[in-house]
Amino acid sequence: MSATHTDGLPRLDLNLLVAFDLLVQERSVTKAAERAGVTQSAMSHTLRRLREAFGDELLVRGGGGMLLTPRAEKLVGPIRSGLVALERAVHEPDRFDPRTSKRTFRFVAPDLFDVVALPRILERLGRAAPGVDVGVVPRDPTRLLPELETGELDFVILPLPLDEGGRELPELAAPGLARRTLFHDSYRCFLRGDHPVFATRKTKRLTVAAFCKLSHAMVSPTGTGDGVVDRYLRAQGRSRRVALRIPSFYAAPAIIARTDLVLTAPTTLSRVLPAASPVIAVPPPIALPSHAIALVWHERYSNDPGHKWFRTLVAEVFRDDESVAIS
Repeated sequence: MSATHTDGLPRLDLNLLVAFDLLVQERSVTKAAERAGVTQSAMSHTLRRLREAFGDELLVRGGGGMLLTPRAEKLVGPIRSGLVALERAVHEPDRFDPRTSKRTFRFVAPDLFDVVALPRILERLGRAAPGVDVGVVPRDPTRLLPELETGELDFVILPLPLDEGGRELPELAAPGLARRTLFHDSYRCFLRGDHPVFATRKTKRLTVAAFCKLSHAMVSPTGTGDGVVDRYLRAQGRSRRVALRIPSFYAAPAIIARTDLVLTAPTTLSRVLPAASPVIAVPPPIALPSHAIALVWHERYSNDPGHKWFRTLVAEVFRDDESVAIS
């Protein structure tokens, strides 16, 4: 009988792979030991066994913690993916039953999605899947693809720009990814209804010249870089002053309500404005592109029963919402 690709596994203590995964996540023997519930000495011994098993140092000391060797870098994805798959195989039945499942779905989403969609998602889960939990995690652009591939992230929700023909221009383009459009959105300018810029105008409209003279707020999770507005203004030989950068959309209306700043943001933001808010939304004076809000996942989980069920639930939240344009 010819050898199979798993013939070497009986000679490897699979618990070592769990320890490797903890060491990679923590980059510290001490912290990995705490998470594993063992002594630091025991984890150090486990690291020595890992090094012997793979014939490589795997993790070495560095200034900010332990660093991965090239060999370890190559092992991270396959080992993490295997552990996630093994955990699901052990703890989940072949058929996903939302009424009894204890599964947790983890994803990355913009803060506007959290405010607009999460309450309704949780409401549906409470009725149909009371044991299912949700984890919304911070976005780390360097980890999105590997975590989608390993299953650490179930999916990502993000805006995808549209070209002039209304076709999506994928921001997160990589082999093996699948996506589903939830809805299309446009842009509006948000500012106080009694803003001085309207003092001499009969209508609440902005001209390009007035828009460029205003001080702007900009939502920028990284705190740096240009936005879509800057790129379109630059194409017209114009510019604007960004006086404030903030990391999230949800805090913006409270700031706009008490300042003379203007914020250009997705139209969806108007849905979270308080009823008595002095902030109004007006069309931008420049032709900004629409964008699609898409749900992106790795195709290896396309047929996973639980994954498929949760994706459908998210899509139905928007399909049943008459206030958004579903694609």
